[in-house]
Amino acid sequence: MPQLDFVWWVINFIIVWIALIAVLTTLLNSKEETNISESSSANVNKQSTTWQWV
Repeated sequence: MPQLDFVWWVINFIIVWIALIAVLTTLLNSKEETNISESSSANVNKQSTTWQWV
């Protein structure tokens, strides 16, 4: 039944593209979040500690 094969091809094609778009959007969102966290972590006050030998 060639019509059924074509329908399954279309369904699989749509599923693959939805999965690719979902993965790309999650990767782009995670990159934006890491950029925000890196810029906010630049304001951390770094204090030196004095080491004492025991």
